[in-house]
Amino acid sequence: MPEPALPRHAELLVGLAVCAVGLATTIPLPLYGQYAARGGYGAGALAMAFACYAATVIVSAPLLGPLPDRIGRKPCVLLGVALAALSTLLLAIFPSIPALAVARVAQGLGMGCVAGAAAAWAAELAGGGAAGGRRAAGVIALATIGSFGVGGILTLGAVAAWPGMLPPVTFAAHIGFALLLLALVARLPETLPRSLAARQAGWLRLPAFPRGSWATTAAIIPGWGATGIVLTSVQSVLAQQGHALLGPLAACGMMLAGVLVQQAFRRMRPRPAVRLGLAVLMLGSGLCFWGAAWGGGLWPLLLGGAVVGIGTYAFVYPGGLAAVAEAASGEDRARAVAGYFVVAHLGFSAVPLAVGLAVDALGAGMALALAWAGLLAGAIGIGVASARSG
Repeated sequence: MPEPALPRHAELLVGLAVCAVGLATTIPLPLYGQYAARGGYGAGALAMAFACYAATVIVSAPLLGPLPDRIGRKPCVLLGVALAALSTLLLAIFPSIPALAVARVAQGLGMGCVAGAAAAWAAELAGGGAAGGRRAAGVIALATIGSFGVGGILTLGAVAAWPGMLPPVTFAAHIGFALLLLALVARLPETLPRSLAARQAGWLRLPAFPRGSWATTAAIIPGWGATGIVLTSVQSVLAQQGHALLGPLAACGMMLAGVLVQQAFRRMRPRPAVRLGLAVLMLGSGLCFWGAAWGGGLWPLLLGGAVVGIGTYAFVYPGGLAAVAEAASGEDRARAVAGYFVVAHLGFSAVPLAVGLAVDALGAGMALALAWAGLLAGAIGIGVASARSG
């Protein structure tokens, strides 16, 4: 008996599911400063809640990585979307820093569930082979980048249009979007044969770090560390100054600029891209920190945030990821990419947390000055090591 035909363009639904999970992480972003100010929390508490996402990704990566090959692609994607909707619902009901910490854990688990499962499922639904893989990769990349780039901007627009409406209308829209996708994605066929799932060995997949890639991998620590500072301490400092929406505006501009410029330089060789990105990153973070804490004003803040996004998302991140993929052998490439993301999320959590605690202890000006000096020292060391290694 012939197998039923796959739905046409089914991979697009999987891409929308990834978009729903990504939106959960950025839709509440403009309200971070309000959450902290409302409860009397400082920058350290906000950074700690923010870091729960990255910590969850790091801890759960060895288990969630092989899960799509054990229980199937569809259950993982459905679970990821459900966790994303749950995180938004939690923040809609309890808009606070403690709820943000729990929501960030749910978001980290949700992204971990869909990260590997969605790419494999979309490729198989697209027909498999090289053409299906390329089409699926494009769909997943667009869904991820798009959700990270527009989620916060949508909420900023909602807050500006209806300032008295809390939570913003984007929260309800996201929950409705996720529920609709749960119903639609549940109708798609599973593509992992049961016999193959039964033959998979082990429930854990540890990350790997190929030789020769440590410098380009380490570069993501100041890269994602600086973006994390803009998302946490800069927002908290500006909210305390009475500019609750300026921090989110800088953060959204950071992500959007990085995404747009990334497309123009995607063919640049990995190591030169990383070195250029570190230099751009130092310029942008200096401008942004000056605008936030030292009275530089609106334009250095916004311009600096955009330049941070360009340095990180257009150069350091794709360059480092490509260098790891080149250095790893075929069978270890997935584990090497997982290792790269472990280091990335370490920078995304530890650096903003340290700076947030320093803001509370030393004041915004001193803390951000020390943060920039630390980022500069790391960038110089990593850039020199990258140049020496080729």
